[in-house]
Amino acid sequence: MNPLEQEIRALIESEGPIPLSRYMALCLGHPRYGYYMTRDPLGTAGDFVTAPEMSQMFGELIGIWCADVWRRMGEPHPVHLAELGPGR
Repeated sequence: MNPLEQEIRALIESEGPIPLSRYMALCLGHPRYGYYMTRDPLGTAGDFVTAPEMSQMFGELIGIWCADVWRRMGEPHPVHLAELGPGR
């Protein structure tokens, strides 16, 4: 049994069943044992490669799509476009 499994088991024993969302948050983001805390999942040595790392074409296509949607909306002012976490 690994340390994260021990912590999750102890948590369930003390508090009862936990939602899947909490279980996944622990598995992925636990400060010491979480998946994203113990390895770099991105890139050729990781588990997956994100589109921005493959080619800038993905970003360019998203930009063109955004411009098209903005025009179809009647070109509202102001418009806020937020990019959250592209690639690394």
